[in-house]
Amino acid sequence: MKLPICLADAKIGILCPRCEARLERGEITSVDVDVSFILAKAAKDIPLLDDLTLVRAREIEGDLVLILGSGDARRLLSDPAALRKLKEYLHNDRLWITEEGDDRRFIEYLLHPLHVLTLNTVWLPDGSKTTRVLVAGRPGRGSGVDLERAKRIIKAIRGLDLEIRFERVQAKKRAFP
Repeated sequence: MKLPICLADAKIGILCPRCEARLERGEITSVDVDVSFILAKAAKDIPLLDDLTLVRAREIEGDLVLILGSGDARRLLSDPAALRKLKEYLHNDRLWITEEGDDRRFIEYLLHPLHVLTLNTVWLPDGSKTTRVLVAGRPGRGSGVDLERAKRIIKAIRGLDLEIRFERVQAKKRAFP
């Protein structure tokens, strides 16, 4: 497991002078530290965590966002039992899992299980820009994703104004010769 702080610090629950200095300089936050301590303890019950990299942890209006390394969000989101145990350890049902990387990957994992079809930047006449996301399906169809919260999180972390639209996707018909 890779964490924003030293693994030894996370296991014993006390920051070394190097990590303490990083905290004071603002390179890491107290949320990074607290979540690292919890993940180190949770790794005993959730073996999947040993292979993950926590890049950052952010708390936004009561929502906890874990930003993981490349490929890690998919593994964690595909294991509902591990995700449920992790929520218990973190004492937060409003847990969001995503990955570092480009905006598309960040948004796709944050909106999981919704399927993002396209992601476009739209420049407005006043010089501002908005990001338009086209999602498969219909709004409010039991996806379990609070879109307004997702928009606030993306705005706070990435600085993107999001506009989410839905499109019904029909199954492709096969043409047999």
